[in-house]
Amino acid sequence: MGRLLLIAALLCSVAAYGLDDRSVLEYGAIGDGKTDCTAAFQKAMDEAAASGGGRVRVPAGMFLIASRLRIPPAVTLEGIWEAPPVAIPRTSGSHPDALAGQSKTALLAGSVLLAVADKGNENAAPFIRMETTATLKGLIIHYPEQVASSTPAAYPWTVQGSGDNITILDCLFINPYMAVDFGANPCGRHLIRNLYAQAIYKGLFIDKCYDVGRVENVHFWPFWMHIDGEGQDELRRWTSEHGTAFILSRSDWEYISNSFCISYKVGIHFKSSAPDGPGNYLLSQSGADGCDTAVMVEETQGHSGVSFSNAQIFGRIVVGEKNHGPVRFTSCGIFGATGTRTPPYGEVIRIEGHGRVSFDNCHFYAIDGKSATPAIIRQLGGRLSVTDSVYIVNKFLDPIPLVIEKGARTTIYCLNEHYTTKRPINRLGKTGRVIIKDNIYADTR
Repeated sequence: MGRLLLIAALLCSVAAYGLDDRSVLEYGAIGDGKTDCTAAFQKAMDEAAASGGGRVRVPAGMFLIASRLRIPPAVTLEGIWEAPPVAIPRTSGSHPDALAGQSKTALLAGSVLLAVADKGNENAAPFIRMETTATLKGLIIHYPEQVASSTPAAYPWTVQGSGDNITILDCLFINPYMAVDFGANPCGRHLIRNLYAQAIYKGLFIDKCYDVGRVENVHFWPFWMHIDGEGQDELRRWTSEHGTAFILSRSDWEYISNSFCISYKVGIHFKSSAPDGPGNYLLSQSGADGCDTAVMVEETQGHSGVSFSNAQIFGRIVVGEKNHGPVRFTSCGIFGATGTRTPPYGEVIRIEGHGRVSFDNCHFYAIDGKSATPAIIRQLGGRLSVTDSVYIVNKFLDPIPLVIEKGARTTIYCLNEHYTTKRPINRLGKTGRVIIKDNIYADTR
């Protein structure tokens, strides 16, 4: 009987902590926030790779990484978290610091990596380099030497991919200067799910994705102020003047869902990539808030373009003169930028270029009366379709729904409801290339 119990216990321990699992503690890592654990982490991951792949576990603790890490092919670096965590606010009953690297006003719990290398050099190698089929899961990454101020310290990318099928799951990056680079190198079929971060300068960069990538539940927002409040107003202002949350270049299909950003200069930026050109993206239940320009479309693929569905967009939408691809908004709420500017922006949505831009079953509402925006949509070029949509009047601001300038190519504006008496303005003149009909206005009888 005793022998059977021993065998059962061994089997249970193997099931709970598999033979292909390793702990960084076994290689000398100490989670005290003071001891450099770079070599221990790297040795554990290299041995896992040499044995054909495996999982390297990081228990709860503050692990100082004084240099950089590389996650080899088929290796998972995994902390304790099963969902993106948040810092725990300190209270009068909070225990004193047992570990170095803790925040002044909050406790960072669970598996925490402290990144300190390459301060002041954004062009240095990334903090973590991920290779084919590598996974980063369940970790907090914190830059303890970053200072919240009007001149934040530059750092290289926190994570950079190099290879296909790379995955980031259930992570919190507290204060990275630049969070995730899946664009400098080919990163096909990547998966990012449940990543929260206050990315100071750049959030997520995608490029050179030649097979479908997936981004789910990514949230970029200024939560660091709830951890270290000092200087956060200056830092938030800096990000709102310089930062970009999503930089989206060449991807041959990219699915983005349930993702969000707030308080950036540019929320979502679609741009071309040399020599591969722009990409195509499908975004659902995603959006940007409090951004100067929420959606910037510099270029998209001419045959596929980009599509937003069920999105909430607070900030301007700008489609640039280089664009040839379709840009679609379906069942979206569009609210414009907030705050005063001198002179004010001339529109909430600015359309140039050669591609087709469409809004179907959307609602438009210039949310901030102080913005003094004179028009919702200004079409200077391209092809425009607005159908089955509604314009809601702000009690402080009643902009013109649409201004068609002489450079416009075609315009279809039908079956829209307006809570205003203002009509579209057609500066292109009477032509068969402009159709405005079957719309309802506040004074329609």
